[in-house]
Amino acid sequence: MSTPAGWYPDPSSAPQTRYWDGDVWTDQTRPFEPPAALPGGKQISPKKRGNGWIRAGMIVGGLGVIFAILAAGTTHVDAYGNSVQGGPTLGTFLLIILGVLLAGIGFCIRILAAVEKR
Repeated sequence: MSTPAGWYPDPSSAPQTRYWDGDVWTDQTRPFEPPAALPGGKQISPKKRGNGWIRAGMIVGGLGVIFAILAAGTTHVDAYGNSVQGGPTLGTFLLIILGVLLAGIGFCIRILAAVEKR
């Protein structure tokens, strides 16, 4: 199945369109047209991609950092490395691990969203 005849972006990467006759590119070119207008004169703007994911990554990463700080704050170790006030619990370690994981996941989401936005 071949591509139907019509105006397409110029394969030479020029800022124009070129006519495809269904078999070959023709010599007919025209300037690239801006997006069509909506009723009422409003322009169709290209959708900004990635903003929601960037925000989500920052929220998840921030929560992870907060969890890790709160959990680390419950662990008391003296200058000799001895636990004070009963020492850290399994819950404390799990909270630290959860915090670090959330921060890492948030960072990855943020980076991937920024790359996709380009």
